[in-house]
Amino acid sequence: MMRSLRRVDPGCRVTVLCLTESCEQALVRLGEPGVTAIRLVDFERANPDLLAVKQTRSPRNYAFTLSSCLMTSVLSEAACGEVVTYLDADLLFYASPQPIFAAMENASVGLIGHRHHWWAKRLEKYGRFNVGWVSFRRDDVARQAATWWRARCIEWCFGYVDGERFADQKYLDHMFRKFPKVVEITNPGTNLGPWNICRHSLARGTGNSLVVDGAFPLIFFHYSGVMETKPNVYLCSNVSYLGPFSRTVRDCLYRPYIALLERIREELGGLPEEDTPNLRGTLPARRHRLAPLLRMAGLIAGHYIRGA
Repeated sequence: MMRSLRRVDPGCRVTVLCLTESCEQALVRLGEPGVTAIRLVDFERANPDLLAVKQTRSPRNYAFTLSSCLMTSVLSEAACGEVVTYLDADLLFYASPQPIFAAMENASVGLIGHRHHWWAKRLEKYGRFNVGWVSFRRDDVARQAATWWRARCIEWCFGYVDGERFADQKYLDHMFRKFPKVVEITNPGTNLGPWNICRHSLARGTGNSLVVDGAFPLIFFHYSGVMETKPNVYLCSNVSYLGPFSRTVRDCLYRPYIALLERIREELGGLPEEDTPNLRGTLPARRHRLAPLLRMAGLIAGHYIRGA
């Protein structure tokens, strides 16, 4: 994510909250410019109310809780009027994000919807907006909204639907209604992912660019659910959403993404052997039974990439 973002926005600055020591060491070894790493233990020391709930949450739920806390912390250090954006790590950028910032020129907060297609409408219970990109401008409204989001996540942040709550994500629906100057970014080139790719067309543009719906440059794709099921075999999650896996999707999106992941792993000399937090969490019984079937369906449908 960071390398692709720097390619389209060379002056960007990225703050990474490292959940493990090996993550921090990897960032140091890669030496990416403009990147600041924060150790989790230091962050928890500065946020005692966050640390107080750690033992009550699984690693996955604790990770959900961290996003709003990190956003509030970074926003408090930003210059007046500066825009700070929370990003998921499984994004890849293809064009400048400037159209997103232009769309929130007069706004304090910018959110991007899931834009589910009809098959994935059942997923709307998890929230209208996707937490993969959330922007706050350093002003009074954004500070209030970020502080409210943080407080709600400290109060309750679990990976299951509880009325109008789901993890850190569904609070964004409430934020959209509760605070002024919160806008939805509707550019089709933003947050394209396996859950909404059925709604859009994707084609090669000039050079190495990709075009969405014949008119909008693809700004970033959200590679949610990609997993290495066995060495050098990466299963994609499109089949779960009945998302297409055309030659363009395979060769222009997933194949280069997997190649980049493998190249970085080679630079690091392999991934650390230490245990990492189980951020996938425990699936509900029904989904646990369906998971092997979905993996098999993905393999049968050819929704996978073989690495080098």
